[in-house]
Amino acid sequence: MDAIKPHSKKNSRARSRLTRILLFPLSFCAITATAWTFGALYYDGPARLPGGWNLILALVWLTSVSIIAVKAQILRLWQIRLLVCCLPIYIYWLSIRPSNDRNWKPEFAETGYVDIDGDQLTFHKVRNFDYRADGSPAGIITERWETRQHHLSKLRGVDLHFDAFGGKLMAHPMLSFDFGKEGHLVLSIETRREQHESFSAIGGIYKMFELQYIFGDEADLVRVRSNIRDEPMYLYRTITNPEQARQLLLECVRTQNQLKDHPYWYNAITANCTTSYRAQTPSDQRNPFDWRLLVNGQLDQMLYEKGAFATDGLPFEKLRAQALINEVAQQHAKAEGFSQAIRKGRAGFTDKK
Repeated sequence: MDAIKPHSKKNSRARSRLTRILLFPLSFCAITATAWTFGALYYDGPARLPGGWNLILALVWLTSVSIIAVKAQILRLWQIRLLVCCLPIYIYWLSIRPSNDRNWKPEFAETGYVDIDGDQLTFHKVRNFDYRADGSPAGIITERWETRQHHLSKLRGVDLHFDAFGGKLMAHPMLSFDFGKEGHLVLSIETRREQHESFSAIGGIYKMFELQYIFGDEADLVRVRSNIRDEPMYLYRTITNPEQARQLLLECVRTQNQLKDHPYWYNAITANCTTSYRAQTPSDQRNPFDWRLLVNGQLDQMLYEKGAFATDGLPFEKLRAQALINEVAQQHAKAEGFSQAIRKGRAGFTDKK
């Protein structure tokens, strides 16, 4: 009997190591689920406002499940105990529904939609706010939501406005559809914020914001960033041809119309201001997924590398330097002539009237 004891101990240690290896994925899942659930209570708890009562509720829940994981004997594995405790909160979270009927901030107050009649598109609730010429943070002096008509046959191309507000980590791209003499119409995919809300990258992982497609005047959606917030704004001409531009616009219009009747949650990963544009592109025309679609502060460099811009032969660093429009935008604080001024002399726009 003594002769087999060392062998038995060796087998026992091997089984113990194997058990720890097999339990590692379960432990990781349990800890990740617990952290996610804490965030769900904090951002999407009954108070609908991060902090305050939601924070207290999240802390009470975390304390309780920690005690259960360590002390309770109802289930053998602490990982299973944690996952069971997360399940009711996840079910509650799934029950939270988006809405178009909330106390919105003025810039998100209206739900846009588009009527399509052959070649003619009628855009309802086009945002065209006016701002103080001195760039005052007080900002808005006139709130206007307009009805505009554009024709698909007049669509010549697409420009990209790139708001690098977060440096190399975060940015906000906007598409400007060029209708020639009918002007430019900008699409901004936004977190639709209520009066008490401000942007939160982490909150965007949860159900803190609804998703909103805002079509607006260039002098509004660009100036509020370049002149009022003084965020670095870059302007690029894309090589999108008119047929591709029409397909892209119609996909964006269909999505906005769907959101009018069926609101949808913004999601910082799957439905944000960058991945949503990719979803509008026909699958056979999409480039392979790139990490810069999520960490999108370098999205303009990615698009340059993929040949998406009209560059006039400039390397990226020089193209980006001349694409910065803030100084010109601030010199043309009034809406009249704004679109022409920010394009004058820039790469890709030299042949545009």
